[in-house]
Amino acid sequence: MANINPINETIPVFGTSNAKAAKTEEIDSFGIALSKALDKTQEPETGGTSAKALTEIGSKELNIITTSDIVSGKTNKLLALLDSYSSKLVDPAVSLKSIAPVLEEINANAGNLMKETQFLTDADSALKKIATQTAVTAQTEYLKFQRGDYL
Repeated sequence: MANINPINETIPVFGTSNAKAAKTEEIDSFGIALSKALDKTQEPETGGTSAKALTEIGSKELNIITTSDIVSGKTNKLLALLDSYSSKLVDPAVSLKSIAPVLEEINANAGNLMKETQFLTDADSALKKIATQTAVTAQTEYLKFQRGDYL
């Protein structure tokens, strides 16, 4: 019964004797290469230099943004919007209706700036004062415009 399904038996095919010889040569060459590699790893180090430990590598492009940087950037943006608003307010060719979206943006930025100034420390008191004054000025202009002072 063991010979019913001879799956593991190889059937000799014409020209297979050369393939078996090539396989044994590959196995032998692999065995030789393996033993050489093992011999090299087991040899004691002679005259080797010791490697220094790696240190931290600083990044030149890493910019950490602090709260004061955020507040100063938002203050600059709000001041630029207020400058644009004042120049449009003086220009008689610009209607008040076209200024309204700019003023809505100014009011939104002023609210965001006031929220950011709460996170400033005592070391940034001068920046906090400037940012707060800028936001209050922007909100005052918004209220004046909504009230109709410029009609």
